[in-house]
Amino acid sequence: MLIGKSWMSRYVCHQTVNRVALRVVLYSLAVFFSITGKAAPSQLSDYFREVWTTRDGLPHNTINAISQSEDGYLWIGTWEGAARFNGRSFTVFGRGEPSGMPDVGIRTIHKNRQQNLIFAGARGGLSERRPDDWQSWQPYRVLINGVADDKQGNLWLATEGQGVYRQAARGERTQLTIQQGLPSNVVSSVLSTDDGSIWLGTGRGLVRLNSEDESFALEQVNGLPEVPVLALTAYNNGLLIGTERGLYQYQAGQVSVFSPQLMNLPVSVLLAFDNQIWIGTTDRGLLRYSDAGLESLNMAAGLPNNRILSLFHDRENSIWVGTNGGLFRLRDAPFVTLTTEQGLAGNYIRSVLSHSDGSVWVGSSQGVSRITKQGVEAIDLSAYSDAQSVLSMVEGPDGSVWIGTYSDGVLQWQNDAIVQQYNRRTGLLANEVRAIAVAPQGGLWVGTGHGLNYVDSNGVRSFTTEDGLPTPFVMGLYLHNDGRLFIGTGGGVVIRSPNGDITPVDISNLDDAEYAFGFAPDPAAGLLWMSTDRGLVAYELATGRLTMLGRNAGLPFDKVFQAVIDQDRHLWLSSNRGILRFRREQIEDYLAGQREQVDYELFGESDGMQSAQANGGSMQAATLAQDGTVWFATSKGASRVSPTQLKRFSANTPPVVIEGFKVNGLALPLHTEKDIAPGADRIEIQFAGLGFVMPERIQYRTRLQGFDNSWVDRGSNTIAEYTNLAPGDYQFMVSASYPGGAWGEQNASFRFTIAPYFWQQTGFWLVALLTVIAMVIVAHRWRMKSLRQRAEELSNQVAEQTYTLKQQADNLRKVDEERSALLLEIKRQAAEFEQQARSDKLTGLANRRAFDESLHRECARSKRRNLPLCLALLDIDHFKQINDTFNHSIGDRVLKLVADAISQHCREEDLVARWGGEEFAILLPNCDNQAAQDICERIRQAVSETDCSAIAPDISLTISIGVTAYHSDDTFDKLISRADKALYAAKEAGRNRLTQI
Repeated sequence: MLIGKSWMSRYVCHQTVNRVALRVVLYSLAVFFSITGKAAPSQLSDYFREVWTTRDGLPHNTINAISQSEDGYLWIGTWEGAARFNGRSFTVFGRGEPSGMPDVGIRTIHKNRQQNLIFAGARGGLSERRPDDWQSWQPYRVLINGVADDKQGNLWLATEGQGVYRQAARGERTQLTIQQGLPSNVVSSVLSTDDGSIWLGTGRGLVRLNSEDESFALEQVNGLPEVPVLALTAYNNGLLIGTERGLYQYQAGQVSVFSPQLMNLPVSVLLAFDNQIWIGTTDRGLLRYSDAGLESLNMAAGLPNNRILSLFHDRENSIWVGTNGGLFRLRDAPFVTLTTEQGLAGNYIRSVLSHSDGSVWVGSSQGVSRITKQGVEAIDLSAYSDAQSVLSMVEGPDGSVWIGTYSDGVLQWQNDAIVQQYNRRTGLLANEVRAIAVAPQGGLWVGTGHGLNYVDSNGVRSFTTEDGLPTPFVMGLYLHNDGRLFIGTGGGVVIRSPNGDITPVDISNLDDAEYAFGFAPDPAAGLLWMSTDRGLVAYELATGRLTMLGRNAGLPFDKVFQAVIDQDRHLWLSSNRGILRFRREQIEDYLAGQREQVDYELFGESDGMQSAQANGGSMQAATLAQDGTVWFATSKGASRVSPTQLKRFSANTPPVVIEGFKVNGLALPLHTEKDIAPGADRIEIQFAGLGFVMPERIQYRTRLQGFDNSWVDRGSNTIAEYTNLAPGDYQFMVSASYPGGAWGEQNASFRFTIAPYFWQQTGFWLVALLTVIAMVIVAHRWRMKSLRQRAEELSNQVAEQTYTLKQQADNLRKVDEERSALLLEIKRQAAEFEQQARSDKLTGLANRRAFDESLHRECARSKRRNLPLCLALLDIDHFKQINDTFNHSIGDRVLKLVADAISQHCREEDLVARWGGEEFAILLPNCDNQAAQDICERIRQAVSETDCSAIAPDISLTISIGVTAYHSDDTFDKLISRADKALYAAKEAGRNRLTQI
């Protein structure tokens, strides 16, 4: 490691000189993608980024070298060994066997002309990995910075302080130093080109020699500053030369500055392909120079460290970046996620809308953004909505966009301006607008948190539970072309006919479904898909027949938010736990009763999403854009996927290798064929598909010839296990594919033979059979005589024992029945005592004991996982007057009424408890300040609107609420005290209000 530090420290003294020009001239395109999905190669901001460090299995975070062997493995050179990566895990090779390296430090990895990897590094270690073994040479006792091989099979080794060595194919070594004409004994880079030239990047410029000239005549390349040449690569029939003071190119014998933008840039490593030049620097991160201009990535954009030590372009077009702080990878991913970094108004997305003009609208908790071919445009709602918190969006027949907000009603955007606004002041039941539907004749349906409104030229009509809604909380609307309006609520689905009748759709018998989050029409199938809290419901528009696609059909979880039908008619579903895709043919077979379950693909953060948590409960939570991409509203950005691009990913066939072979739990070395001693009860074979784009999604199939009649699907499992195989010859084969792709034509295979025990051989059994026959004849004659003598005696004994056992069995049965009855009674009483100890007898809510336990648990979880947590204390205003005016019986009924109102407006995961006499407490896990304030405000309004006439006349209820958020350094008493202080402030300010501290 001291050698590694000395190598790095040589450049530190140069870095303080040149740090100005690059920051001024970096160019980045304004349009980060095309809405048509047919843009030029992805910008750096569009690549999916991943990082691996020692926490993930790397032996060291300094990544000196990266390469890929012919079998498909990725190899990572670090100061603590070479790590072989199969896409899932790292296998570390250190000093000694099998590599033969004298030290764990790996500085460089070079793929030679025979496609074998050569490892070199600390203490001059030099080893070659071949398909079946390793070969190592006598160490050079100096740090090797680079390796190249020429057409004659010679190795050229750039060293740190001893010039360059040439190792001939037979092992002879020749050293070149300043005595032979090198400008410096420090050689940082070496490159062999097809014209026979060997290029040497030294501490004082670049030199060239002819590999076929045994005189080793050195030619100084003029035109470069006398500074270290750290990187060399072939480019455009010439060279790219990376130095401490910029990037240069060598063409036709002339050296020139590659680009004024890259002057004085400390270049540490280069990678060039497909008109792209990737540039690693010593302290300024990663740059790419292409037709799109100059782009950059640094630690602020996710790089583990700004010091770049290695670059590699793999077979799947991923870019691997070795830094001083870990391994970094840029790759195309099925999903691309847009956030505020790309110009969105906010990251918490609730609605996405595909507009007929080809644009995509994104509604967030902080405003609306419109995405067009020209880029991202902000839609300013500030004149009509202070918070600009958007819940829903829909396009009208005239191309206008109706925008439902969280607290300011519904707005109509047209011709780059807001032209109409409806809210509570104009007749809406509530300002919280979660669903919108525009009638062809111009009427507007508005679903709110307090019911449904219809707006037209005649005014505003309201529909609530009195008119047939299951609950007033409306989350989804769909207006069919025959005039039927489908209404999704927190209590189920109803249909409003054109004549005004409202008819319920009973989904409760479908696995107890209740919440209806959204609708997706499927005209080609004559279906309307309903997203619920128990799965997806197929509603036949002609007959009203319902079919549930839920857990029983193979869904991995219950709650789904929004369905989308793509251009291939496949079905996409958003959920809190990722995005699901189902193939159309399987859905049709399931609906026709021809299969019991459907297969699915689950996409999440490893597929390009910033967060696998999609949002729902307002429309539209997902949409199909005109270019065929599918968009989803998530808790961290708007994620889009191109189904056609998924086909491109599936077209790749990852190579597959066999990594391990175990017999009875003991690992054995792998060979082409393996003989196994008798007694192999359990055989385990480990394998891996060497694909790095979606390694966790690779599918496998295996076949053990001599045992399996056909291929066996293994899913994503990478282990095949066989028990109690008969002695004989076997051949194991495995192939891999990405989901939806073809199986690899080249299978990995492995032969083994299980030897038999001597008693498993044919000769042994023939002798044994004859012996047994003779013994059976003798024994039979003797046995028949003795059996006759014993038969009568045994018959008597059996009868006697049978009677005795029957009596014992009857006694035991009676004792067991009495014990079972006693245990049932004890369990029943224990359950009743436990319930009484943890709940409030009057309201049925949790009591103080249950609340304290939940508070301790949620605070610990919030601190451990860095999740938001809020606490609210509620107090009924002037409750003493109710008791004094009426009686305590009326007061108890008021308490129960308020408790019911609070419970109805909390989330499922929230805990409501009776805190004291007229005080209540609400624990709001995974809830930030704004969300907690929204929930409590909803509760306060619900209580104030509660009708108490059935209890007693002239009772008007209001509550005061104090809200606070949990901090990691809070004690429980401090958190409760702060909430109580907020409650006291709300009462001091006049009651019937919410105060947050």
